[in-house]
Amino acid sequence: MKLYLEMFIVFFKIGCLAFGGGYAVIGLLQKEIVELKQWVDNDELTDIMAISQTLPGIIFVNSATMIGYRKKGILGATVATVSSVMPTFFLILILTFVIWGVTDNPIVHKAFTGILLGVTALILNSVKKTWKTAVKHYPDIILAVTATVLLLFTGLNVVLILLLMAGLGFAKNLYALKKEAEKLEAR
Repeated sequence: MKLYLEMFIVFFKIGCLAFGGGYAVIGLLQKEIVELKQWVDNDELTDIMAISQTLPGIIFVNSATMIGYRKKGILGATVATVSSVMPTFFLILILTFVIWGVTDNPIVHKAFTGILLGVTALILNSVKKTWKTAVKHYPDIILAVTATVLLLFTGLNVVLILLLMAGLGFAKNLYALKKEAEKLEAR
């Protein structure tokens, strides 16, 4: 029971701070889930984030669900999912009633601009942390740059780019395994 309460508090807290969506929350997940709670390690979190991006829905909620399931099965996934969406649900209710009529106000507009700049910094920090765990070899850099170029400069669908990178990453690792087997055979 203690772990369920702890999961609820952690995912609720992250949900309260998850401005900017899934990419901005990577740093928070890394700090809370990997460093403080040690529920998963960096590589597992990177895998969870990659899978969460390919699934429909909100990246943070998908990640919370998978981490909750990993720790405590279906009930853990349910607790993590509900606690991760509660802050957003209540915030949307409040914003609908309070701010809806003042979005043209210059002060409100400047506040949202400040939030957007803060979210940009969170996303860049997440890119840096993800880069450290995902990019380990020269071919990884080529794949990351290729994916970035395809995303920024083509009209290709994100899912197609993810599938292409998954295929290329699989082929790269298969080739590396084959080379390693050949080295062992030669000895």
